[in-house]
Amino acid sequence: MTRINDYDVIVVGGGGGGMAAALEARRAGASVVILEADKHLGGATANSGGVFYACGTSVQRQAGIENDTPQAVYDYLMTLNQWDTRPDLVRFYAERCGPALEWLIELGAVFSPRWLTRSGVDSVPRGHSCEGAGQGIADALINAVGVAGIEVVLDCRVESLIHEDGKVVGVRAQGADLYAAGVVVTTGGFGNSPDMIRKHYPSAWHEGWTWAVHRNNPYILGDGITLGEAVGAAIVGHDTGLTLPTSGFWQALEPWLPPWIMVVNKRGERFMSELSPYTVCGYLIEKQPERRAWAIFDDRALVEASMDIRYLDPYNAGINIPTWEEPTIRDQVSKGRVKTRDSIGELAAEVGIDAVTLAQTVAVYNDSCDRGEDVQFHKNAPKLFPIRKGPFYAVEIRSAIIGNTSAGLDVDLGMRVLDNHKRPIPGLYAAGEVLGCFQGARYGGGGLAVGNAIVLGREAGVQAAARALQREQS
Repeated sequence: MTRINDYDVIVVGGGGGGMAAALEARRAGASVVILEADKHLGGATANSGGVFYACGTSVQRQAGIENDTPQAVYDYLMTLNQWDTRPDLVRFYAERCGPALEWLIELGAVFSPRWLTRSGVDSVPRGHSCEGAGQGIADALINAVGVAGIEVVLDCRVESLIHEDGKVVGVRAQGADLYAAGVVVTTGGFGNSPDMIRKHYPSAWHEGWTWAVHRNNPYILGDGITLGEAVGAAIVGHDTGLTLPTSGFWQALEPWLPPWIMVVNKRGERFMSELSPYTVCGYLIEKQPERRAWAIFDDRALVEASMDIRYLDPYNAGINIPTWEEPTIRDQVSKGRVKTRDSIGELAAEVGIDAVTLAQTVAVYNDSCDRGEDVQFHKNAPKLFPIRKGPFYAVEIRSAIIGNTSAGLDVDLGMRVLDNHKRPIPGLYAAGEVLGCFQGARYGGGGLAVGNAIVLGREAGVQAAARALQREQS
């Protein structure tokens, strides 16, 4: 006897990727349900900065950028990863990111050309900032889901996939079995699970420091990986993702370091521009001895520069919680988190930095400040502040905020989840941060995480619906 499915497509996870998948599946004529563990839709997309990485868009044209192409995006992302990534998925994304952004605009998301920015280390502004940040993108999708009449079940965490005769045929959630021809997993990453971080992203773990930007999404726990592994899915992309710098004072997002500090490693050497994009800053810190760095500055810089926090929000995402302003630094001095001494030598001894090298580094840096140009690392700061008159300060920095986890499920170009032999698992699809095959070792730019969810989520919905409807007709 043939079992009647409850739905054509079940989407596990109601973030940007899940809603995109559900909308495309519904548009194809499939019956769809979204199962979301949280009490509302939106997922990590809603709590993101709302940046979408895309080329060839109407927003770019309004800003006077006429010739940005998928080939240019492909070349950039492949070169950044030294070709150690999936060319097919990168090409797929490059060709579809522009149309996906236009789709979001049609749904009501607003991307102003005034907010278009270079969001990676490429030369073309491709970071499209949404009005209302991530919630603006989520709201457009949520409204579209409502208009489409897609069924949504909130506060519903999926316990397992139903696997029969080598196929995924449904899910088990809250003690009930639901059957469908296609299941799309879009549960996000695992940034809120210390155990998963230690297992799949060990280089990001700093005891007592590590936390994820997804902290307001309690179910970013790696459920998709767990569900997939239980039915034989391959887990790829081990120990990849994006980490961001932090002073460790508290859990506040601080992806951009202030322009008035000088950053050194344990050897007392500068190793980067302090204004390095957040897409590379964390990786640079992780390469240093003991994976640690220190911000060095004097009292004049603290008093004159620290209250200017314009550097915090280049994406117009509403990031306005300063962690380096004078009252905070002085409070952290009293708590022992910020070290201060009257001489550079004493400060070096206090925090364990090579004193001779640090003194030389400060001298070279001060010479650059006097010239008005950072001749070593070309820090393009509005003003350079020398480190000349005590008291002097040192703030430890670690790359310990998880911005993105990139280990996870493997898929083919049809977004079908693959097993350890690269064979598709029939009936199972995935998209978004649950994937471990898309990003590569280096995060390309702000908006790629949201873009991955939307672009690949849409395709997962299309393919899952096609399978379901084909089975109905056969």
